[in-house]
Amino acid sequence: MILTNNNKPNNNSASTRKYALNGLYTKLMLGLYFLFFIPTSIADDLDSGFYGGIGFTNIAAEEKGITSEDIGVTIIGGYEFSNYLSTEVSLLNLGDHKELGMKGSGVSISVITSYPIFEAVDIFAEFGGMSINLDIDETRLLASSPSDEVTLQDGSDTSLYYSFGAKYRVNNWSFVLKTASIDLDADMDMVFAQVHYHF
Repeated sequence: MILTNNNKPNNNSASTRKYALNGLYTKLMLGLYFLFFIPTSIADDLDSGFYGGIGFTNIAAEEKGITSEDIGVTIIGGYEFSNYLSTEVSLLNLGDHKELGMKGSGVSISVITSYPIFEAVDIFAEFGGMSINLDIDETRLLASSPSDEVTLQDGSDTSLYYSFGAKYRVNNWSFVLKTASIDLDADMDMVFAQVHYHF
C-alpha cells in the first residue's frame, strides 16, 4: 500500500501566489510613482506650478446690428502641469455696454496648450467654458434698437469658447496677450491683456 502525505505543501500553488503578489506589488509601486513622483519632478524641472494674475479686457459686443465696446477686468488663477499644458480659472466682468443696456460678470474655466517658440516666448491655444450672469436694462436697449424687440434678457448664459495668444515670461512674471470669440446672448470678441505671477 502506498501512503501519501496530504499535508505536503503544493509548491506550484505557492509559487503562483508569490508571483501574483509580486505583480500586484509592482503595479502598486508603478501607480504610486506615476501619481506622486512624476508630476513633482516635472514641476521641479520645468519651474511649473500655481500662478495668479489680473488683466484688462477690451470687449466688443454685437446683437441684432447694435454694437457696443467697453473694458472689463479679469482675475486669474491657474496651474501649470508642464511648459506645454495648464489649466485656468478666471473671474471677469463685461464692463458697461450702454448701447446694449448690458452689464455682466461671471466665471470661466479652460485648458491651455502652449508651445515655446523662443526661450521666453510661448504661443498657446485655449479651450474652455464660460458662464455669465447678465444684467439687462431694457429701456436703454430699446432706445438703441431699430425695432421694439428685446433679444437680450437678464439671467445666466453659458458658452464654450476658444482663444489664441502669446506669452512672454521674465523671471516669475508672465505678460499675456490673447484674443477670444464667445457666443453668448450677444456675440463678443475679446482682447485680453494680462499679467501673471508664478509662485
